[in-house]
Amino acid sequence: MDTAKFIAGIDSAAAEPPTEAGLVSFEQILGCRLPDDYRRFLLACAGGYCGGSAEFNWPQGHWAGAVQMVFGLRQDDPDSSLLAHRQAPRWPMVDELLSIMSDHGGNPICMTIDKEHFGQIWVIDHEVAEYENPWTLADAISDEWGYIQPIAPTFGDFIAGLYERAT
Repeated sequence: MDTAKFIAGIDSAAAEPPTEAGLVSFEQILGCRLPDDYRRFLLACAGGYCGGSAEFNWPQGHWAGAVQMVFGLRQDDPDSSLLAHRQAPRWPMVDELLSIMSDHGGNPICMTIDKEHFGQIWVIDHEVAEYENPWTLADAISDEWGYIQPIAPTFGDFIAGLYERAT
């Protein structure tokens, strides 16, 4: 799917348009500059409910889910706010992960912002999350745990892999 088509399916009509200053401010809070493809997306899309069909697959080609909420730079709606999800995540999270969307089951779709995995896209299976003990990104992406599963090597690849389900 191309980025414009994906954005057209997101209900962000009530939101103020994103600004470069707002993006830079958010990056300062994160402590890193986000990947250029994701920066362009954030400046074009305020975030909101994904009313269009935006399905995605596991890297092996099997259906994984559908995008439901897209988080952006908006401050008027905590459900659609990157900052709100960063400050008060709904599921166990580590600093190396930035929750950027959620799927139809509420699972976070995240981007890694650590140096080793920078810009990769993952989905968190909140049903197998570790709630009682601290964990690391290395723990979560290990084959033994499987709490976080890879979806795409970049944000652009993730968007390009989205598709509308045939009815």
